Amino acid sequence: GGGGGGGGGGGARTNEGGDERAERPDAPFDEWSALDAELARIEGKGRSGRGETPTRETHRRDAPPPAPSHPSRQQREQREHREQHQQQQQQQRRRRPSPPPPPAPKADDDEDPATRAAKMAERAARFANDASTRAEHAASNAASLKSRLGPPTPAPSKAKPDRDRRDEEHGASDAVHEDTRRRAGHALVGTCESMCPDAERVDRERNGEIELFERVDPASPYSSSAQLCVKKFTRVVDNPPPSSIRTVAALDKTCAHLYGLLGGRCDYPDGEVSLLRRSNFLWDRLRSVRQDIGLQGLTAGGWAAARLEEMARFAIAAEYLLCENVATIHEPDGHNSHLHIEQLGKTLTTLSAVYAEDEKNGDENSTEPFPNRAEMTCYSLLLRMDDHGPFRNSASTFLSVLRAAPSRVQRSTEVQFALDARRAYVSGNAPAFFSLVRSKRCSYLQACLLHKYFDAARYKALETINCVMNKSPLPMDAVAAEVLFEESAVVAAEKCEACGLLVAREGESLWLRVKEAAFVEPGVGKAVRRRRERWVDRKAPGIKSA
Repeated sequence: GGGGGGGGGGGARTNEGGDERAERPDAPFDEWSALDAELARIEGKGRSGRGETPTRETHRRDAPPPAPSHPSRQQREQREHREQHQQQQQQQRRRRPSPPPPPAPKADDDEDPATRAAKMAERAARFANDASTRAEHAASNAASLKSRLGPPTPAPSKAKPDRDRRDEEHGASDAVHEDTRRRAGHALVGTCESMCPDAERVDRERNGEIELFERVDPASPYSSSAQLCVKKFTRVVDNPPPSSIRTVAALDKTCAHLYGLLGGRCDYPDGEVSLLRRSNFLWDRLRSVRQDIGLQGLTAGGWAAARLEEMARFAIAAEYLLCENVATIHEPDGHNSHLHIEQLGKTLTTLSAVYAEDEKNGDENSTEPFPNRAEMTCYSLLLRMDDHGPFRNSASTFLSVLRAAPSRVQRSTEVQFALDARRAYVSGNAPAFFSLVRSKRCSYLQACLLHKYFDAARYKALETINCVMNKSPLPMDAVAAEVLFEESAVVAAEKCEACGLLVAREGESLWLRVKEAAFVEPGVGKAVRRRRERWVDRKAPGIKSA
């Protein structure tokens, strides 16, 4: 009991001391005393948990910790003093200059001269070895490049060719030398002496891509020979090797072999080979020949002009002879007139460039070096007379071809014939147009080119008589002979019906009912298919039909 009272008395004195400190605000705060009091309080709680008698009643809870008091003036001054001291230190660090860089190592002046000379000799030997290695690599690369490019090309000659001597000597060797001078400086020169490079022939034999005309055994597409295989046309993506490009002699041999396939009979197991199959084969292989000519820069001189003129004549004749075998939806393997005319136009354009190049480099007072230029200019004009495959009716294009020809070519009979034919066709004068085509002024190849415009001229004539004639019926025989210039009244009636005109049948006679139906331009599906004309075939100089 006495202990408890003593404890209570002690607690009362502590409270009184605390009250005295609270009454004296100027007394300093003793942090250590407060910490001892807190430790004593915690120890008291621990003794009460172990069953010991606490200094206070068990039914009362400890008072909550006192709220934190506001810092005194002295504490505030101390904190401000510390902050000022930190700011001063930071300013001193900023003002302090950066330490100077360490001095560069000095050369050793005390190095032995013999040692220094040995080091310099070693360094020189190392550089010499590197230089010799680079020189060896450069020589190796130059040798490799030289082997790929082939023999060196002679320097271009600035002297103009002697036209008088060339007119006297027409040998093949002179033409080859002339074209070699023209292409001097061109990087690519072919070295293949056969009609087809060996690498291509072996590859096509392995893949079974040998055409009928190239086979040793007609039934096997896996075997060919150097005397039969002809280089196939492929698009050039990168610079081809010279071994895949044929020389001038090889190109001459190829053209002679290809044109030899057109004449005579071809005895194969399936009978006579059609002209369509032979023409498709020649169309692809001659395109490859023209590609080799362009890659080597041989587009100048008499030799290139002769080769291109042969290709143009073949394309014109084949376009007419195969007009009845045009490819359709039901016959996709037929003659593709659009592509054929496109290649013909490219051939004539290249040929015009050959003529212009020779005229630019030659003497204006000399004789015409190309005797067939007027003929080829006539073909170019007739091809661009109206809508024809990829060509569209353009007077400016027609006039540009005419103006590009020299005056002596413009006055030639061939060019004058082309101008008369275009005048009659554009004016819609069908009688003048067809009478001009039937005359002796028109050659076989000119008639083959104009054959493409026959139906258009006939449709214009039908539209004209349906507008100007009275309603009296016209006998179909008269319409066929005097309006459409057809040899068959049945074919004339088919063309009239394709244009929407009314055709009456009275027994075996056919009559055209004029003005009883409106004229309609026949569409693709209603147009009558083209066919060969008998009076055009009569102009052919002993051609062998397929």
